Amino acid sequence: MDLRQIEYFCLASKAGSFSAAAKSAFVTQQTLSASVAALEGELGMPLFHRRRQGIQLTDFGGAFLPKAVAVLEAARSAESFAAQWKESTHGAVAFAYATASLQDEGTGFTLATLRDFRATHAGADLRVFELTSDSCLAAVERGSVDMAFVVGRPDPSVFEFEQIAEGNLLVAVPASHPLAERQAISFADLAEVDLFPVPDLNISYHRIVEGFARYGLAPRYAPVPFSLDHAREFVRSGRGVDFSPAHNAEMPHEGIAYVPLTEEDSFTLPLGLASKLGVPEKPLVGELREAIRRAACEENGRAGKR
Repeated sequence: MDLRQIEYFCLASKAGSFSAAAKSAFVTQQTLSASVAALEGELGMPLFHRRRQGIQLTDFGGAFLPKAVAVLEAARSAESFAAQWKESTHGAVAFAYATASLQDEGTGFTLATLRDFRATHAGADLRVFELTSDSCLAAVERGSVDMAFVVGRPDPSVFEFEQIAEGNLLVAVPASHPLAERQAISFADLAEVDLFPVPDLNISYHRIVEGFARYGLAPRYAPVPFSLDHAREFVRSGRGVDFSPAHNAEMPHEGIAYVPLTEEDSFTLPLGLASKLGVPEKPLVGELREAIRRAACEENGRAGKR
């Protein structure tokens, strides 16, 4: 027994003749009547009385009809469910952001922007991942995420990149350290100081290496695993310093002072949205991009007024 047989049986019972049912199904009368006969053979009971003036349901056929209709309705429901599931999967968006690049809330693009987007798009499946900037780009390239917020300009032959902000790094030093009293810190001041490792080998790492190299020095990174909590504890305990995003200074951390680099040594890092070159953008990804742009523009507007 298959769905086509059941469908033809239901059409014939409604039309009252095999010829009329065949026309509505766009098949020959022989095809439809043979299908109904095959169904009767499988059931072991006749479904119709066949007379010159047409066909009429047998008692068994009349009792079987509601069950046949229910089967077809269940099949349509299953097809609809599959279509909705496919649409919901198409509506899923995977977004990654570079470790420490976003603060939880405040002005500009923050994690709160992502939470608000999810709240206003109830039917969307927004999946958010925090990765190193290098890992964000690798995930975009292999298609694991649709878009990522990264530090530095990625390879333009592989990625599309839209800069939406600039990041500044401050030097997080132990509050009790003499450097905490400085107005600004030079790379030369850190010659004998252990550094907490940056989360990846992207632009921030290279810029720090270049900064030390101008003084004939090399950064002295401590052999410790990266995490934000580890970084703060590393500084707080007096083991060394950390190059930290400027937004970390907006929320005081006990035992830590945030000092800018000197004018000669300071630098900014481009922050922006990376997606894979040549891959069509999902509608929901485009909406997320617009939400991020708006948040960034609001912050840029405030900065301009200041």
